[in-house]
Amino acid sequence: MIKLLNTRIMRLLKIEFRKVLPSISFKVLAGMYLVALLIIGVGVRPFLLWLKNEMEGFGFDPAIPFYEFPDIWQNITSMAIWVKLLLGFSLIYSITNEFSYRTIRQNVIDGLSRKEFIISKLSLAGFLSLLSTLFLFLLGLITGLMYSNDVSWSLIFKNTYFLPAFALQLFTFLVFTLFIGTLIRKSIIAMGVLIFWTLIVENIALILVKRGNSDNTWIDYVLPVKAINQLIHIPFPKYFFEEVQEYIAWPELGMVLFYLLLFYLATVMLVLKRDL
Repeated sequence: MIKLLNTRIMRLLKIEFRKVLPSISFKVLAGMYLVALLIIGVGVRPFLLWLKNEMEGFGFDPAIPFYEFPDIWQNITSMAIWVKLLLGFSLIYSITNEFSYRTIRQNVIDGLSRKEFIISKLSLAGFLSLLSTLFLFLLGLITGLMYSNDVSWSLIFKNTYFLPAFALQLFTFLVFTLFIGTLIRKSIIAMGVLIFWTLIVENIALILVKRGNSDNTWIDYVLPVKAINQLIHIPFPKYFFEEVQEYIAWPELGMVLFYLLLFYLATVMLVLKRDL
C-alpha cells in the first residue's frame, strides 16, 4: 500500500515538474529563494565583522555566536522562514497558470482527477519544503564546522529538530499560497494579495490589538502567517541577555497543523466545487 502510494505521488510529482520547469518565472523565483537562503547562511559573519569595524571606536563588539553549534539550527531556520514569500510566489505562478492556460481542464480530460491535481500541487510544495530544509542543513553544517569552536557530534546534531519544524512551517505556508492562488486564479493579483495580507493586514491587526496592552499574545496565534512564524522563535535577543523560547512548543505546533489542515481543506473545496 505504501509502495503504491509512493509510486502515485512520484508520478504526480513528475507531471508537476514537466509543467513548472519550462516556466522562466518559476525558475527565477525559486532561484532567488535559494540565493536568499545562501546569503542568510554565509552573509551573517561578514556583516558582523563589518559592524565590529564600524563600532570599534565606540567599544562595541557584536560577538554574536551565530554559527556556534547547536545554536546555529535555531538561528538559521528562524531567519530563513522570512524569505518564504519568494518560494510562495513560485507556487502561485504554478497554480494560477493552470487556470490561465486551462491546463487543469486538459489534465482532467486526459484522465487526471481533481483530487490527483491537488495531490500533485501538494507534492510539489512538499518537495520544495524538503529541498529547502536539506539545503539549509548543508549550509548550517558547513558554516558551523568552519566557525564553531566546538564541533563534537553531540553538539552538531543537538537541536536539529528545528529543521523538521522549519520544513513544516514552509510547507504550511506554501499550502496557504496554493489556497490564495486557487481562490484568485490571477498570478499578479494573487501575489499582491499575499504581500498585502502578510506584510500589511496582519501587522496592522497586531498593532491594533496589542496597542495599550502588549499582553494580548493570543493575536499571534489567530493570524495564520503569524501563527506559522511563531513555531520557531527568533533567538537573537538572548545574546543581549533577554529571555527567549529555545524549543518547539506543543500549542504552537498544534496551531500550525490546524492551519495546514484548514488551508488544505479550503483548497480541496475550491478545486472540487468551482468550474475549471
